[in-house]
Amino acid sequence: MGQFAIVVGQLVGFFIMLMVGYICVRLRLYGQTALNGMCSLLLSVLIPLLVFSNAVDGTTRAQLIDNRGDIVLTIIMYALLIAVFFVVAHVLRLRGNRSHIFQCSMIFGNAGFIGIPILLSLFGKEAALFVALMSFVDQTILWTYGVWLCEPVHGDDAKSGMKRDGGEAAVADNVAATTAAATPATVRPPRPSFGRRVLGLLHRFVNPAFIGNMTALILILIGIQIPPIVLAPLQKIGAMATPMSLIYLGGLFALTRWWTVLTRYELYVGMLVKMIAFPLGFYALLNAIAGFLPMPITHDMILMITLVSALPTMTTIAMFTGRTNNMPEYGVGFVLVTTLCSLLTLTVVSAVVL
Repeated sequence: MGQFAIVVGQLVGFFIMLMVGYICVRLRLYGQTALNGMCSLLLSVLIPLLVFSNAVDGTTRAQLIDNRGDIVLTIIMYALLIAVFFVVAHVLRLRGNRSHIFQCSMIFGNAGFIGIPILLSLFGKEAALFVALMSFVDQTILWTYGVWLCEPVHGDDAKSGMKRDGGEAAVADNVAATTAAATPATVRPPRPSFGRRVLGLLHRFVNPAFIGNMTALILILIGIQIPPIVLAPLQKIGAMATPMSLIYLGGLFALTRWWTVLTRYELYVGMLVKMIAFPLGFYALLNAIAGFLPMPITHDMILMITLVSALPTMTTIAMFTGRTNNMPEYGVGFVLVTTLCSLLTLTVVSAVVL
């Protein structure tokens, strides 16, 4: 019941901040232009500072090395999540943007708003160090692979998430075929060289949050401590990310048709796999292989990473899709529905493993 009360408390706070953003947009205190500015501020300043300040706060090189098992478990979790939902998306025959955003929504869990408070209340100081080390892997994968998944797929016109009917598809296909036939091969743009394609891929990964995460890791490894007089204001600015991101999402709820995700069969399959089947299977797997890993893995580490693997969709995914206008109602819908359902699924998982 203690964990259930913690989850309920987080969801209540989540809901209140969402409603503030929703009501502000409905009252026309601000609109899409302001939301775009909030999104840019969150992704370029607030979230990077939150990641950086939390990572460097009290974390030492010795702790990083002694507790490397936390990092290894996080890597294993993300490797399995990426593989599992790549397969699930193909089994469900999802394509293009829909497949990518589905995978992203299922891979990345909401550790910041739900997971961290639960872990801290259950495991205390051990959870604080676990979260700091986990964030290196979590944020690195999110701001590289996650950003890539949320970018519009070239040639996919289903950005709205709605299927074209047969007549529209036939007309579009005929136009495309006619245009392709009428276009001489000589006017087609040349294929970029391998080097330019590699640079283009690396450019996608160069973003403020990824740079902040790597900077924090380098500072810890070389033993440089950020003075408290500098770190304190950075933490205060970063702390603004949580309420602002929820207010931003509330505004998106008012401006997007998020409820269309309720008709998507992959939502229900994804929740069953991600929020119940995967964490329980992951827990059993880790208990079976813990003794064979080349570093000490405690049972508390296994419990913490199991709970993290069961978390609902990360709110940042909705910001990624909103920024690129890539099926934003789909991303927002996954955040809302999975968060509400997590009240039940987290209770089920915790009842089994705790």
